[in-house]
Amino acid sequence: MGVGHPEYASTMYLLAKELIKSKRLGEAEIWQRKILHTLELSKGWDSLHTAHAAELLSLTLEALEKLKESEELFESGCFSRCLAARKKVLPEGHFLVAVSLVYLARLTLHKFASDLKNIDSDVGTHYLARAKQHSNDSIRITEGILNSSRKDQNKFDSSSATDRDKIAATAILLQALQVVGLVDIAAKHVLGQGDQDNRSIEDAVNKCISLYRKPGTRRLVTKVIKEDYMRCLRLLINIVEDHLLMQQTMELQELLGEARLIIEELGEES
Repeated sequence: MGVGHPEYASTMYLLAKELIKSKRLGEAEIWQRKILHTLELSKGWDSLHTAHAAELLSLTLEALEKLKESEELFESGCFSRCLAARKKVLPEGHFLVAVSLVYLARLTLHKFASDLKNIDSDVGTHYLARAKQHSNDSIRITEGILNSSRKDQNKFDSSSATDRDKIAATAILLQALQVVGLVDIAAKHVLGQGDQDNRSIEDAVNKCISLYRKPGTRRLVTKVIKEDYMRCLRLLINIVEDHLLMQQTMELQELLGEARLIIEELGEES
């Protein structure tokens, strides 16, 4: 079985998956790099398989706190090509497009933070605007999935498959909401710009709470992605308390109070 054979990449993928389960992330990174190289040679960047391999490697690099290597993937155009490939093959509203968008948003934010001392205000504004646009597009797509009916999705026949789709969309939505909060604070406190009436952060908190209010997504939040949900709420609360203590509207204060109650309730369920 040659290096370019599809089964070769599949075998490496399974090995990397087992290494990640065993918390052997350094070894997993080595195999994920081999997978990406193999797929890049055999399938090219127009392949969804290559796009998925690049994103898996990026997640491992982030877990290892190797942000420089993540940025190198970003600067090479890797994720832009991933997004282009998915937009070419998949419907615009597919959650995998939202996945690529939120990865691009997070990496753009990392790039902004790491180059802070070397960039001027105009370049910094460009980075943050790009991260916010990617995250907003990801939010739009994932909310569309969560608000659509099974008939609208027209992708799977079983209810379990529909749940799987909505679980994935909810997880990506939570990541995108965190990016929105971080971008808003960076714009305000680093560049002295941003949404002066705090509508962005208030909207992000409200969207996160709404996932818990709606029975359809509350079930997914409480049973499947509880930790992801609580992490998102805590981050948004901390952003407001650390940076907007004197700028809170009554509406934002009420939302924060409700968010704390939800965290307490979920903690008691645990």
